[in-house]
Amino acid sequence: MDTSLRDFYWRYARGIEKYDSTQYEVKIPATTPETFSDSEKTNLENLHAYELTFSNKGGLVMPIIIEWTYKDGTKEVDRIPAQVWRANENKVIKTFIKNKEVESVKLDPYRETADIDENNNTWHGIPAPSKFTVFKQRAAAPRAQQQTGPNPMQKAQEKKGF
Repeated sequence: MDTSLRDFYWRYARGIEKYDSTQYEVKIPATTPETFSDSEKTNLENLHAYELTFSNKGGLVMPIIIEWTYKDGTKEVDRIPAQVWRANENKVIKTFIKNKEVESVKLDPYRETADIDENNNTWHGIPAPSKFTVFKQRAAAPRAQQQTGPNPMQKAQEKKGF
């Protein structure tokens, strides 16, 4: 019988190895709320904090791309690399501090990630266009802008002399 594999846990499970059973008392000091001076309050006056929770429904780890639309009409895009999912690949909570008030948030505005369900990618006021709306917009565009010259099927018919 090989006794070289008998480590601490083998000996502990059989009551051979003693362990330190001393109990320690941990005292947590009472915390008081942090107070700010007047100058610090004026510096923090125009900041807005937003906490967003992201869930990975499909299981594929992708970067998080966020488009912020502010009340004044300007936009900003934040890109968070895929490494953000390392700690928990199912759920990520991020806090953002912005200098302007946010009107709406849109995930993956340029469709760069493998997101199938785009209905849950917006917050506040940016509804995803329906397939019918996209079809109408495409149909409303002048034909001259949609294609230039004959299409491949027309070219093939010209070669055969039909």
